[in-house]
Amino acid sequence: MTLFGAIVLPKWLIGPEVIQIRNEEGNFTVLRHPSVGIYNRCKRMGRIEYNCGNFDLNGLLTDSTVFPVPWKFTMTLMCVGTMLLGLTLVSTLVTCCRLHSVYGFSMHKLLCIFQGVSAMLVLCGYLVYPLAWDAPRVRTLCGPDSEPYSPADCTLGVSIYLGAAGVLLTFLSTVLSRKAEAAYYSSKAQRRVIDGQVLVCVM
Repeated sequence: MTLFGAIVLPKWLIGPEVIQIRNEEGNFTVLRHPSVGIYNRCKRMGRIEYNCGNFDLNGLLTDSTVFPVPWKFTMTLMCVGTMLLGLTLVSTLVTCCRLHSVYGFSMHKLLCIFQGVSAMLVLCGYLVYPLAWDAPRVRTLCGPDSEPYSPADCTLGVSIYLGAAGVLLTFLSTVLSRKAEAAYYSSKAQRRVIDGQVLVCVM
């Protein structure tokens, strides 16, 4: 869920500009900052309007001046990694049906591999994302001094931290899957399974 949130939220880079939006009654003002995500953005439209929307109108075929190539790679890698991670989530339900191996491979080991691959894909997507910080879109938001890995006047948004938490949790899941395999195939657990115990807790 953290990776999905990082993909869809337009809060990867937050611009320095402050946009004041009055409510209809005019009794309070909401402050907004223009921002950009992987494929969407929030910015001032007209004098006081604030709008969030996509700029990848044709998906990965969108012109590279509008949707920079590094962000296309980031989008692809993060989506593939997140879908693969979702597949491992569904696959864990199979282990509840007493299916613990597929073609001689332990389910825990397969899930461990898939989780590790998905974490690496998302991590590579993260490393590619800052390469487009010298694109016109980013320089308009962050200032003319923006360059790869240096966002000038912009600050990192909540999406960056959500995705980073997602990557760390995925690597943690990989370690736990490895530990689960070792626990399941330990001699103590196997003796209890042979004895007919359904729920085995190994400390």
